[in-house]
Amino acid sequence: MATKPVIKSQGTELYYASGATEVTKIVCPTGISGLGGARAQIDVTCLDDTEDEEFVGGLGTPGQVTIPFNLHKSEISHEKLMELKASGETVSWGIYSSNAATAPTAVGSVMQPVTGRVSAIFNAYVADVAIDIASKDIWKGTITLQRSGPVVWDLLTP
Repeated sequence: MATKPVIKSQGTELYYASGATEVTKIVCPTGISGLGGARAQIDVTCLDDTEDEEFVGGLGTPGQVTIPFNLHKSEISHEKLMELKASGETVSWGIYSSNAATAPTAVGSVMQPVTGRVSAIFNAYVADVAIDIASKDIWKGTITLQRSGPVVWDLLTP
C-alpha cells in the first residue's frame, strides 16, 4: 500500500523574523489555528433584479491566528512574545512542516520558504499573550496574532 502524502503535525515549527536576517523559533507551541479569512462580499444587485441578490468577491479579511503553547521558564522566545505584544510591531511569521529539518531564514525581515518543507508565511502583530495557571497542570499560554495581508502557502515543495 502506498503512503499517502499527508503532512504530519509532529515536528511543525513556528518562527518569526526578529531582524533583517534573523529568525526566532517559538518554543513548544501545541497547536495553530485560524489561518483562514473569508473574502468580503460586494453587493452588485440592481434595483430591477427580482429573484436573488448578486455578489462578487471583495478583499480577503485576515483573521486571528491562535497558538496555544506550554510556557517554559528562562525561555527567551516566550519573553520576546511579551515584548512584541507591547510594541505592536507587525512582523513576518512562518509555519514550517516536519518534512525536513532545514531551518528557515529571513531576507529583509521576511520569512522565506524552505525547500523540502511545506510552509505558510504571513505578517501579523501579537494582539495578546494570555497565560493560564491551573491546579494539577503546567503554566500554559495562548498567543493571538492579528494577521495583516494574505497567507502565502508553499504546498508544492518536493
